Amino acid sequence: MDTTAVRLTAVRRVYRDVTALDGVDLDFRAGTFTAVMGPSGSGKSTLLQCAAGLDRPTSGVVEIGGTPLTGLSERRLTLLRRERIGFVFQAFNLMPSLTAAQNVALPLRLAGRRPSKGEIREALGRVGLEGRAGHRPGELSGGQQQRVALARALITRPTVLFGDEPTGALDTETGAQVLSMVRELVDRDGQTVVMVTHDPVVAEYADRLVRLVDGRVVSSC
Repeated sequence: MDTTAVRLTAVRRVYRDVTALDGVDLDFRAGTFTAVMGPSGSGKSTLLQCAAGLDRPTSGVVEIGGTPLTGLSERRLTLLRRERIGFVFQAFNLMPSLTAAQNVALPLRLAGRRPSKGEIREALGRVGLEGRAGHRPGELSGGQQQRVALARALITRPTVLFGDEPTGALDTETGAQVLSMVRELVDRDGQTVVMVTHDPVVAEYADRLVRLVDGRVVSSC
């Protein structure tokens, strides 16, 4: 049985005359936490965008859950991202006028589904915020807001959760709390996580560290 959640094969991404990714081969196994690091301009964000189907590689193949993204129409690609991929960013991107529960429900509502109270309660419970369902973002700490963003990403039960510097706006202690929560999601629920970061502390929580330089993988351990 193939336990690969995301696979990149010979992926190149060229913007005009700049090669952001140069023949990347990577597998991200299901139920693992991978940190992707490298200097500015190394291709980290481009790797995440291509792996998550937000950007199309110039050449090469990206597969999510065994489904190649190459050749998918924009509509099918959007549906696949909605159903199989979760995103957490440095900015929490919560709607300030909505409660935590309403923010968590947004992905399902955008997909035309009315989530049950049980689904929302379960998603908030997975990140330890059962008692904050009725609070708006302004009534929550930065770490709690990021955990609401995590719950929002997880409510669709994605194949893989992608993080783009999700602890970048948090202080050291709060960032560590969020990373511990992510680690628990991997260990307890078997969630697959791929996190792009500048923070070397993230590597302490990850199962694997991938380093990029000039669009190439220089180490993976």
